[in-house]
Amino acid sequence: MSTVTRDDAWPALATGDWQPTRDTLHMWLQVVGKIRMAQAPMLNHWWQVPLYVSRVG
Repeated sequence: MSTVTRDDAWPALATGDWQPTRDTLHMWLQVVGKIRMAQAPMLNHWWQVPLYVSRVG
């Protein structure tokens, strides 16, 4: 049985290839968060507006 080291667990990502996509996704997530914040009733420390992330989005 082989042992998986920390370096072998995930492949390296070439972030330069998808940086525009990452930046666009980040911007849209901020927009969604602001809309959710504006629509939710206020609670202490903005506890009512977590952004739930799952494996399917």
